[in-house]
Amino acid sequence: MNYTVIPKSIVNFQTGNSKPIDIYVWATIKYCSNHKTNISHVTEEKLSLLTGLDERTIRRVIKRLKDAGYMTVQTTVKEDADRGFIKRNSYYIKPANKDYFFLDNSFFKRNYPAKIAGFLLLLKAICLNNTDTVQWSNSQIAKAIGLSRNTTTALLNECLQLGLIKAIEKGYELTAGCFINHSVRKTAAGIYKEICEFCKSKKVTPPNWDKRAMSVLLTKYNAIDVPRTEPISITYQLDKRCKNLPEKVSLPYFIKALDMQEQYKAVMERAEQAKQFKEEFSGFAF
Repeated sequence: MNYTVIPKSIVNFQTGNSKPIDIYVWATIKYCSNHKTNISHVTEEKLSLLTGLDERTIRRVIKRLKDAGYMTVQTTVKEDADRGFIKRNSYYIKPANKDYFFLDNSFFKRNYPAKIAGFLLLLKAICLNNTDTVQWSNSQIAKAIGLSRNTTTALLNECLQLGLIKAIEKGYELTAGCFINHSVRKTAAGIYKEICEFCKSKKVTPPNWDKRAMSVLLTKYNAIDVPRTEPISITYQLDKRCKNLPEKVSLPYFIKALDMQEQYKAVMERAEQAKQFKEEFSGFAF
């Protein structure tokens, strides 16, 4: 699978001030689990590489999660000819049957600081259903996710600076682009299909899927299964603006044709900021 199922009940984790870090390690173990058995044999070394935390910290987090009952840990000892006796853990996390969200697995390759990654998961857990929007004040968010107001405000400010969220009226919107919402996914597929059908009608090869470009198009064109004669349909607008197409097209080409360059520029700038942040902090433990 290219996604990991995260239960919204993570907001109820009781592991103290390290809660965001603990949740990210827990989610990383889940990401490394067999989706059929829900068992993971991921090593502490790999967890360290994935989370940016040193192995000693990983061991402390695992103990807290185990003691709190958020996962089962079974330790076995194996003898290695070169390294002697080696302890290996196997982890079992009970699958979520309700109230969960889908996390794109690319999230675990972005090298976010562990506390920021865990905090983003907490924010997603309190978003309105099938959205990336939190319509609460800082105090209300802090209470909902079980952190102090000062810690919550500090983490929100850090996420704002990194371009991972943006302030909106009465709350925040997650802009990291790593959460899969069912309704959004269906709409995105529908809009992309319309673009592809339009290209085929012009005898041009359809463009490749581009997640960032699609996120921009969906801010304006999110009505599917409507007649192409309706101005709100993307097909209507393409018919009007693209009488002829070049031999090769891309989704950014259609963004330009639809006068959405400013929105696309903002999305790409946020992506570049995230990339620079990753490069600057790569190798550091948080």
